[in-house]
Amino acid sequence: MAGLYFYVPRAKIKDIVDCGLKLSEWYDREILLPGQRERSRAIRMLMNPRDDADKMKNPNYQCLRLEVNLDYCTVGEAALYQMGLKEPHLMECYLKGLIPFSEYRFGTFRNPEVLVMTSVLPECIEVMGKAMDIPILYENSTTLYLNNIIEKHEETYKDSGNHLLYAHYALLESLGRVKRFEDQEKGYVIFFNNDSSGYIVLRIPEEAKSIDP
Repeated sequence: MAGLYFYVPRAKIKDIVDCGLKLSEWYDREILLPGQRERSRAIRMLMNPRDDADKMKNPNYQCLRLEVNLDYCTVGEAALYQMGLKEPHLMECYLKGLIPFSEYRFGTFRNPEVLVMTSVLPECIEVMGKAMDIPILYENSTTLYLNNIIEKHEETYKDSGNHLLYAHYALLESLGRVKRFEDQEKGYVIFFNNDSSGYIVLRIPEEAKSIDP
């Protein structure tokens, strides 16, 4: 079973707790999944209640925790879906990237959405309190995703984030917020803040040494 989260208007809580979460009433999209001939109705749910910060802070909404059979759960990247509504190529990427929940590795997507293609019975629904009754192992999906990307970067470059910081300060330089001084021979670059006395010393990545600043 998958432990998922879903925000509903507070006025609907009693009906859902008594009768369950009905797919026919709560589905928010119809989607043609790979290998299927007909579109399936799906309810979009979350892996982490903090992934919808707006509704989490909205007093008109209440978070529910649901236990759902894994066979009815598929995970996708929500950002790809939203952009795919305007760009067919991105929608193709979204559909090809859908992963059965049982095979999903946490941190794979920045904005994971779980497509649930079944109704949920009342006994599988719990109303969450202000303090989450069940501990959440990570802050939110975005933080987990970015931390995973940084870890993969470090495994590849083993430079303690030097590449990432270099790219960040190169961007600040293009915006006129820092000034660069570098020594190609020694392989160092210093970025000075334009509005303070602060500065940072970095190594010049090998890939950037042949590029004029």
